[in-house]
Amino acid sequence: MRDPLAWIPVRFKLPLTFAAFCLLAFGLGGYVVARTASESLTKQIGLRLDERATRLNLVVDKSLELLGRRVQDFASDGFIRVQLERLTAPSADDDATRDNSVARAEIVRHLRENKLSLVDSFVDAFLLDNEGGRILAAHSVGAAPLTSFDRDELWIGPLTAPGAEFPFPTFALSTPIQSIQGGRRLGYLQLVVRADVWADGFGDALEFPDATGFTARLSSADGTTLDLVGAASDAISPVTDDGDGRIRFTSTVERAGWRLDLAVNEGALSLPVEELLWKFFYLGLTLVALTIGMLLFPQQFLLKPLAALQDAARRIGEGDFSARIDYDSTDEVGELAGAFNLMATAVEERTQRLGHYAEALERREADIRFERDRLNTVIRSMEDGLFILDSSGNITLANVAARPVIEAMAKSKEGKAKTPCRKKDGASGSCLQCISNFGNDLQGCTVIVGSRVFEINGAVLSGPTEAAAGKVFVSRDVTARVRQSEQQAHQERLSVLGEIAAVMAHELNNPLAAISMFSQMLLGGLDIGSGERSHAEVIYRNTESCKATIRALLDMATTSASEFDEFDIDQLVADVIQLLEPVAQRLGVRVVAGTAASDSRAFGDELQLRQAVVNLVMNAIQALSDGQLGQVTVNTEDRGDHVAVSVGDDGPGIPDAVREHIFEPFFTTKPPGDGTGLGLPTSRRIVDAQGGRLTLVESRPGRTVFEIVVPRWDVAARTAIPIVGETVPNSVQERKGA
Repeated sequence: MRDPLAWIPVRFKLPLTFAAFCLLAFGLGGYVVARTASESLTKQIGLRLDERATRLNLVVDKSLELLGRRVQDFASDGFIRVQLERLTAPSADDDATRDNSVARAEIVRHLRENKLSLVDSFVDAFLLDNEGGRILAAHSVGAAPLTSFDRDELWIGPLTAPGAEFPFPTFALSTPIQSIQGGRRLGYLQLVVRADVWADGFGDALEFPDATGFTARLSSADGTTLDLVGAASDAISPVTDDGDGRIRFTSTVERAGWRLDLAVNEGALSLPVEELLWKFFYLGLTLVALTIGMLLFPQQFLLKPLAALQDAARRIGEGDFSARIDYDSTDEVGELAGAFNLMATAVEERTQRLGHYAEALERREADIRFERDRLNTVIRSMEDGLFILDSSGNITLANVAARPVIEAMAKSKEGKAKTPCRKKDGASGSCLQCISNFGNDLQGCTVIVGSRVFEINGAVLSGPTEAAAGKVFVSRDVTARVRQSEQQAHQERLSVLGEIAAVMAHELNNPLAAISMFSQMLLGGLDIGSGERSHAEVIYRNTESCKATIRALLDMATTSASEFDEFDIDQLVADVIQLLEPVAQRLGVRVVAGTAASDSRAFGDELQLRQAVVNLVMNAIQALSDGQLGQVTVNTEDRGDHVAVSVGDDGPGIPDAVREHIFEPFFTTKPPGDGTGLGLPTSRRIVDAQGGRLTLVESRPGRTVFEIVVPRWDVAARTAIPIVGETVPNSVQERKGA
């Protein structure tokens, strides 16, 4: 740990440390004592203020309760009720009006002499009708009663500031007046209470001994306050904030909804605590002065030798190993000086020996650096990747060629535990995990990183104690070799498939010839227009289509030319739908044809194009054959010098991950035994051979569309076909002319 006072000399550090300790001890102690005393005093004042507020709240509440009962007693006076009922009764003659005047005078006299005089704080009284309108007043002529009040029970109004009619603070009490006979409400009695006179009656409840600046206030909801301590005629004022430095307590008088605020001056109460704090401070300064005087002796006989010791240590640190301390004493400081001199002599001798060792190490280091640079040059120049793992699985050395394998291995290690590994582990992640675990004996495997294939081989590195210290691995990119092997295997499969196709074509020709012959004989014996004849025509036409397909298969093997001619594309679509209609009905799929082409003539090998359309429609039907009802739409459209056939379905669509592979031979997403992966590649080959194109136009859930575009007759007469960018073979031109 570094000395925080390292910048202060030793001869000053000890005195200043003692002085700071005294200041801290007495200052902090004084502060804690003063703070504790202040908090305790504040807490006691707060408790007393709480008790005083509770008591005063109870006194105010009881006083308001007594005033309310007195007002209710006035309202139950039989004389007032009888006279008020007479005043509120309807009158239509002069005698009744005179009686009302007499009744008013009697009620006013009764209120002045028999009611208001009973309570010193009552200054006026009003009688109001049921709508809150004024009927009469005991004293005031221009004062208006409060019209917003609770009309169902006793109501205590807000505090009101002095005004023209009442030059003193007031508040009102209101209660309903009921008739004597039927309990009918006749009106309301509202009394005006002088607030300052009423507050003078609180007596001992407002006393707070030993409290400087004690204040007590009542505040109504509109912000008007009444000072209860020293209440006078002008004691009503808006609520103001007295600022900081006061201890406060606030409660609510539930009966009237007023707020009661009590506060005392905290600053005046804390003066004794502040005096105590200054006493502690002065005492600390006195002790500091005494401590500095007592430290003069250690300064001379302790700190000076330590300063000499510090200077000698600094000289040794700068390289002057001849520094010694001349101090003759038998105390601890003298023994420390002797030990320092012995240490300095030993350091000087060992420094000389270390210099010779350092020169030898520098020569050895230069040799090792040369060997290391030569080894790094060889490793960097390798085409194969090389990396070394220590016993913890961390990479200690690697070249640039090994970077892809290292990055893949780092991803495979995340969050995985060590597991036993097999020699032939097919998963790339498992292989990389196994070779990175030092405890596994797997020394090599083949992994796929992105689109590249790496062959990894390793060996164990021995440490100084002949124990396994790490492993070295070499990774070789064998992507080209693997792809060449796959291509060769693919060519072999195609060769075998060609031989099988030739044999199957030869074997199928005989039964197809028999079917064709008997279908012709059947057509000769059936009437034109009969249903059986149309079925026989379908058999004959599809038999010829099968024979043409087999002939085309043999022609492809023998490189013979296709038979190009003009045909009706709409008729081709109708034949395909008629052929596949039973299959679609059995699978619950509806096949619909749409014709939008103005000219349905096309040029090409009709039988081969029919096979391509059959493949597309059959794929669409199978895409909808998983139990859901769907529809396959086959449309023909104009494309300028070309005509298009689109096959669409409302099936699930083709996933994005397999779209780029759908035209590859032997690629299929169907279960084993349901597809060979040759339908779309064969259809594209047929269309391309006739100067057209087959494309996937759209594929999403609910909509998949394939489109075949072929040239018309007049386009085929030209030298080049723009849609594919190739020249029509001369054999086609010759057959057209023929």
